[in-house]
Amino acid sequence: MPFPLPFIPKLSYKTGGRKFGAPRASGRRHAGCDLIAPAGTEIFAVADGIVTEPITIFYNNNVKALVIQHSGFVARYCEIRDAAPGIKRGSQVRAGQVVAYVGQMFHMAMLHFEVYAGAMHGPLTVRANKPFQRRGDLIDPTTLLDRFASRVLQSHEPIEPIASAGAVL
Repeated sequence: MPFPLPFIPKLSYKTGGRKFGAPRASGRRHAGCDLIAPAGTEIFAVADGIVTEPITIFYNNNVKALVIQHSGFVARYCEIRDAAPGIKRGSQVRAGQVVAYVGQMFHMAMLHFEVYAGAMHGPLTVRANKPFQRRGDLIDPTTLLDRFASRVLQSHEPIEPIASAGAVL
């Protein structure tokens, strides 16, 4: 399974406001891991799957998300600019296929990556479900991302750590 970006971000997705569970001013908790990358960076499917939600508005009326049902889990790829050509509801995707491009919210460009066990149905965002305001089968994506990153590092492929300007949280 590939990492969702073509590089491992310089700024760790395991620290600060980028990590899963990080507190937010509103009292909610961060429901994913933020992978800092320049706007327009390709986003890869982390496993084979089927697009279950095409590009939808995720936040602030301009930040978009794409949901893919992978074997054994659901991933929501958030804060994207656009889907890749041909990606729509029902599209079958292969691990490593470009599915979208990193977007920018305010001054920061990133992929916000959420993972669900797939044990429940219905909307992924559930405002009343505190503290994450997400569906009850939300899981911490850190271990999964670490596994993907480890495979990239073991492959000895060149990795260019890139961080967008102003990305320190």
